[in-house]
Amino acid sequence: MEDADLVRRCQNGDMAAFEQLFYKYQDRVYSTAYRMMNDQEDAQDLTQEIFLRAYQRIGKFDFRSAFSTWLYRLAVNLCIDELRKRKRSANTTPLEEAVLQADENTPEDHVMSRDREKRVWDAINSLKDKERSIIILRDIEGLSYKEIAEVLKCSLGRVKSRIHEARQKLKAILETETDLWTEISNQ
Repeated sequence: MEDADLVRRCQNGDMAAFEQLFYKYQDRVYSTAYRMMNDQEDAQDLTQEIFLRAYQRIGKFDFRSAFSTWLYRLAVNLCIDELRKRKRSANTTPLEEAVLQADENTPEDHVMSRDREKRVWDAINSLKDKERSIIILRDIEGLSYKEIAEVLKCSLGRVKSRIHEARQKLKAILETETDLWTEISNQ
């Protein structure tokens, strides 16, 4: 069944339709929350909160965008809000899961790969929340420029500009790491 049909059924009080949407999107929402928060429990809690808010607000969904876009927007905004709260209270940035996969033929390769992944995520975490979220949406989650524009409610040109700016900042950070940027760029 199409998302639009399921949403219409939800708007008419059909809980089974919302359950279908939940099962269809729960892994993607969890993945986004996990990558932004780098904590399984936080990601699980936020996934529940995201779907609770989606259920509470589904009546206001106006079909101007795809349901998935609306849901991603809700997820990203909630994660950014949570990160901001934490920065205000603890003034720290969470470490995130490894982003790059490499051939790990030996234990030394595995250690080197994990170290590189940690350094890349440390660099991503040093970006501002909006820069980090756009890198995650594009380079980790694989959303198109158009989908990101809908999620962030900005123009396609602005998305491209933000991605370029975020990547340039990430590149500058990684260039200080002994040739890490060159190694990543050549993959």
